[in-house]
Amino acid sequence: MGLPVVTDLDDQALQDVESRAHPLAMDLIRGLFPMQPYPKTDAQGVLRHGFGRPIEKRAMSDATASFALADDLRATQAILRGRVFELIAVHPEAEPRLPYLYAIGDLLGAEKLRDWSALWEQLRREDWQAVAVELMTAKWDAYYASSLDKRRAVMGLVLAISSPVGVAA
Repeated sequence: MGLPVVTDLDDQALQDVESRAHPLAMDLIRGLFPMQPYPKTDAQGVLRHGFGRPIEKRAMSDATASFALADDLRATQAILRGRVFELIAVHPEAEPRLPYLYAIGDLLGAEKLRDWSALWEQLRREDWQAVAVELMTAKWDAYYASSLDKRRAVMGLVLAISSPVGVAA
């Protein structure tokens, strides 16, 4: 009996094999775990999210976290699109403040920010100090500002949106 023949795979051949297997593996896992938009504990006590991802037992990679953040910010932009359109149509010079507004929308909730009429009134008036005061009335401690460092970061964000455009950008 002879020795088994071992195929000499180079990196590209291995990548090709992996890329063909990947979509099938995705389909198999999706068949086992229907999409779950909110985390839920399974019968074994494992908190799962999405297509069965065990979110308590596995570290999230930087790439995955960045993808999720980008997706969330796109959703925030979509929710705020009508309000931002109105603001930019009247005040195109407010564009450098939008990243701060989107970040605040992500932290507080885009729907809350979209429906905050008093804030949008101050934004339309370009009264940036009043915008900062309005934003400071949010209950930040209930969101992300429970520690001193987080409160400083949130207040820095609020102050940045009210700073002169040269400073905010």
